[in-house]
Amino acid sequence: PFKEVFLTAEDGARIHGIHIKSQGARGCILYFHGNTGHINRWAPIAEELTSFGFDVFVPDYRGYGKSRGKRSQKKLYKDALLCYDHLKKEYPENRICLYGRSLGSAMASWLSARTNPGGIILETPFNNLSTVAAYHTKIIPVKLFLKFTFRNDLHLKRAKSPILLAHGTKDLIVPYRSGFELYKAVKDNAEMLTVPGGHHGDLNGFPLFRERLDNFFKKNFPE
Repeated sequence: PFKEVFLTAEDGARIHGIHIKSQGARGCILYFHGNTGHINRWAPIAEELTSFGFDVFVPDYRGYGKSRGKRSQKKLYKDALLCYDHLKKEYPENRICLYGRSLGSAMASWLSARTNPGGIILETPFNNLSTVAAYHTKIIPVKLFLKFTFRNDLHLKRAKSPILLAHGTKDLIVPYRSGFELYKAVKDNAEMLTVPGGHHGDLNGFPLFRERLDNFFKKNFPE
């Protein structure tokens, strides 16, 4: 079961999301998806997380799917906070889990510095966007042209909540090194899950990944 949600941002932009329900949920996962596609693709992926006993809220970024509005880094961050505040009306803050996948790690990291969720999970995250861009364009000084920097390494170190970072060693989109550098920046309150042979979009197919997710949920969101 799910319901569609439309939220209105400060500038009047419309942010669309899907709120997926599970029976007897222990909390809600705020799931920030990757760059490719929109809710038609990502909602079924996020829905799998209900198997751990959570409701899941999946918003689309501005310009994705039914969400509307002019994009900027600041506005994307503020939209993430809008979604978080929406969930706080229904769930205690310690029962909300931030989950950022790839691009979504930017929204989750920024939020982590300004909120107090029960936990934070970053799947295939990057330390900042310029290092990923440089990995793909080694000759061109691409950082000079980036509109978005997404400094996860600066934001996540301010988080007070437990953090789990998961990355595959064969990720060709966001290199494992970028995720590990992020872990080194915040390791005092974070744990790093290295998935040998994992690529950018297949970690949920590894039993090790699901086992560590389950352990993280049981530890930080007891039933």
